[in-house]
Parts: sequence; structure tokens; C-alpha cells
Amino acid sequence: MAAIAGALFIVLVPVKNDLFLAASLAFAAGVMLYISFVDIYAGKAIGHFEDAGYTSAEAFTYATICFFAGFPISWVLDKISHRAVYHGSMLASGSSFCTPSASASCSSCCCTGGEAHIDEKSAAACPPCSHVMVHVAPQPVASGDGEDVMAGGGGKQAGGRAGSSAGGEDAVSQEERTKKLVHLGLLAAMAMALHNMPEGLVTFVGYMDSITSGITTAVAIAIHNIPEGMVIASAVYFGTGQRLKAVMWTALAALSEPLGGLIGLAVVCGGSMTDTVFGILFGLVGGIMVYISLKELLPGARRFDPKDKVTTALMAAGGVIMACSLVAIAFSQPQEGPELEPFMSEVAGGVTATEEEAMPLAPPPLP
Repeated sequence: MAAIAGALFIVLVPVKNDLFLAASLAFAAGVMLYISFVDIYAGKAIGHFEDAGYTSAEAFTYATICFFAGFPISWVLDKISHRAVYHGSMLASGSSFCTPSASASCSSCCCTGGEAHIDEKSAAACPPCSHVMVHVAPQPVASGDGEDVMAGGGGKQAGGRAGSSAGGEDAVSQEERTKKLVHLGLLAAMAMALHNMPEGLVTFVGYMDSITSGITTAVAIAIHNIPEGMVIASAVYFGTGQRLKAVMWTALAALSEPLGGLIGLAVVCGGSMTDTVFGILFGLVGGIMVYISLKELLPGARRFDPKDKVTTALMAAGGVIMACSLVAIAFSQPQEGPELEPFMSEVAGGVTATEEEAMPLAPPPLP
């Protein structure tokens, strides 16, 4: 639900310029880069290998190998999503650009196969059109004799043909841009789904430790799922202009988290998942998310913000927000220490090690 809330923020906020799109992509890149390097790779991947009994050097080595092994997996996911977008049904003919609410005011724009000219009203109603407004050059005014009028008319016709040609090129470039954005959104959805599944396992493990730990961990993870939902929705919505499709893809990616919890339940009932498996999984996911951030999100943000008005700042903001959510998660974990021993022993009905050491030794048995 938290990821869907982030998606709803993207699709409900009115957007009229490229800077908002650049800011969304840069923010998504900051979110994914920070959580990949700091939390997934340095924290979880290495930590799980160490918990499995490996030395610090071995844990770092294995986590690094898994991290870079995520790059070729990302390449495969990239090709799959590319094929789904360019050769599949992700962009159905006639419904790939305008939102339903914009169809009336956008009936003459390039999105619906009309003329190339897009007025301010249509651009405001149709997010994809707002990024490719084509202004037709003013036509020369006819004056004087009939020859001038004929020349003016000829110029107008020539201008019309030139405008039509330019409009066709703009429509093609707009369609290519749309496909790239949808491709980016699908790729981000795949990465987030892979990332959310182990998070569902973590939440389940926290619940198995204690109800309080499970609830607080779930709340903290939900907080940082909000910007993750924005990552997917921003690319899909700005690419297709369809609110429902953006929310749908975000919801599908978010469903992997409760699926991870169900997997955890099945593992507890039927066996065990080792720390080594967790280490491998987190290492791969970290590499996948870094690859997507560096190859798709940041270049996309700079493409729409060539002067870097918002890209760097929003990328840093994404990292800061994720850092705050990870701090909340850290404080939600049960704290281990000597002060908890009396409480835990009381719950277990036993005694602490200190009390056991203080007990007098039983006298030796009589011969």
C-alpha cells in the first residue's frame, strides 16, 4: 500500500514541464543508489555472509562477486523489458500517449495522430505532449498585388508542408521517447520486485522474533516503499500518460513483498533458508539496482535536465530520505545487550548466566 501511495502522488500531481520528470528520475536514482550501496550491499549482503560463518575478508569477497554478478542479470532483464515494450503489447496502438481525460482537448495533437501543433491547453492536459510542444512559425502576410497574394499562399502551402514534415519527425521522436520511459518503468518494476521479496522475508523474520519487532520493521519498510513506488510510477506515467497503468505496475511490484513473507512462512514450515542464500540474493539485487540507476535513471534525468537545474539536488534528496528510513529501521530492530538478559530469562522461565554463576556449587555426592 505504501508503494501505491507513492505512485498516486506521481499520477495526481499536475505536471507541465520536463523538470518535474527529471526531478522524479533523479530522485529515484538517489533512492536506488543509496539503498543498494549502503543497505543491500554493505549491510545485508556482507552481513549475511558473516552470519553464515565466513571471515570478514571472505564475506566481503563473496558479496562483491554477487554484486557484480547482478550486472549481467540486469542486462538480461533490460533485454526482456525492451522486447516487452517494443515488440509486445505494453504500448497498444491508439492508447499509448494521451490520458482519457485529455482525449478531448488533445484531439489534434501528435498523440492521437493529428496535426503537429500543440496548444498550451492541450499540453497542460496531456503530460507527454507537454514535453514536445511544436510551435508553427507565423506565416507571411499577403499584401499588394495578386502576385504577392499568390506568393503568400504558396509560402503558406510550403510552410504547411514543412510543418507537416517536422510534425511527423516530432511524433516519431515522441513515440521513441515514450517507449524509452515505459521500458525504464518496466525495468524498475522488475528490480523493485526482486528487492521487495527479501524485504518481505525480513519482515516475517522480525515478526517471528516478536510481534513488536515485526510491526515496527513493517512500518519502517513501508516508509521507504513510498519513494520506491514513485520510481516506477514516474517512468510509466510520463511515458504512457495512463494513470491506471502506472498504479498497476507499481502494485504488481509491491505484491512481491507479501509474497516474500509467504515464502518465509513456507520455509519455516518446511525447512530453513541459510544466511548464505540471503547473502547471495541481496548481493545480486544490489548489483541489479545499481546497474539500472546508472544506465537508465541518471541518463534519463540528465536528458530532460541538460543544465542540471534539479538532477543533482534531487538525487541527493532521494539518498537522504532513504537514509532516514534506514535509520528508522535500525531503531526498530530489537536491541541486544546485558540489560535484556533478566527480562528474557524471566520470559523463558530460566535464570541468567550471572545468576547461574552466583549459585553455590552442589556438594559432591556422599560415597
